[in-house]
Amino acid sequence: MEIVHIKSPDGTAYFEIIPAFGGMLTQLNWAGNVIKIPFENQFANSENPYHPSALLSPWVNRVRNGNYSFEGRNYQLPINEPNLGNAIHGLLARMPFDISLEASKATLTYHYDAEEKAYPFPFEMQLSYSFSVDNSFQLQFQAKNTGSGNMPFACGWHPYFNLTQGNLADWIIRFDSISKFHSDSQMIPLREESFDASAGVDLGKEVLDNVFRLEPKTKHITNLYNKQKKESLYLEQSSIDFPFLVVFAPENSNCVAIEPMSANTDAFNTGDGLRILAPDEIFQSSVKIWYEKADSAV
Repeated sequence: MEIVHIKSPDGTAYFEIIPAFGGMLTQLNWAGNVIKIPFENQFANSENPYHPSALLSPWVNRVRNGNYSFEGRNYQLPINEPNLGNAIHGLLARMPFDISLEASKATLTYHYDAEEKAYPFPFEMQLSYSFSVDNSFQLQFQAKNTGSGNMPFACGWHPYFNLTQGNLADWIIRFDSISKFHSDSQMIPLREESFDASAGVDLGKEVLDNVFRLEPKTKHITNLYNKQKKESLYLEQSSIDFPFLVVFAPENSNCVAIEPMSANTDAFNTGDGLRILAPDEIFQSSVKIWYEKADSAV
């Protein structure tokens, strides 16, 4: 597959994407590549069950049993997580996107024409990957309802990160959460408990695979910090547009997924964060990432 390579304005950083595979981000490099493709030696991109750098849309995470109802009609989505019996991670993660290029920017577009009968709601999805003049990376999301009726919609992103040195046992992650969800046997949220991660979670001591509800902020920052090397990765999102965050550290992978989501898992059934886009209505937001060497975590 074609790999598109984009340099920052000053030429010191770069990213790489695969347009034909959902616009998958495979490299984001400042002092080294901070994007990890877990178990890439075991799985081809088309079969990797960890969905690295996947766009999650028009639903995020899972729909229980692939079944949902909307405006009085019931729909049965294909089950693409057979071990748990769910429909997982939307319809666009592995679709071929059209691409246009500018300096330090790539814009990818996919026109969904309601090919899946269990999601008969056409829309256009656009992703824009770019570097700013300060070498920070930004991914912009824009989805437009191109149909004649309302559509249920959610959006998310599923990147895995590793810092340029060290391993999971050296890392602390901080974010401003209100609560943490505990899941049932299908990995669907079962209960919600108060949880504040602003003081930091030591990933060497606590295993995370949870959805978190965030404090609503125009600029919410997640900080992944290496306490040995004193380096930080920052991910900024609007936690009004993306009020949920998944943090997931796969076993034996030395990386952590930090996943902004506009809705909760199974929102097609629970309505938690679900957006209803009217004809021609647009959802638009962005995620910003940067890397710093620092004396202490922020």
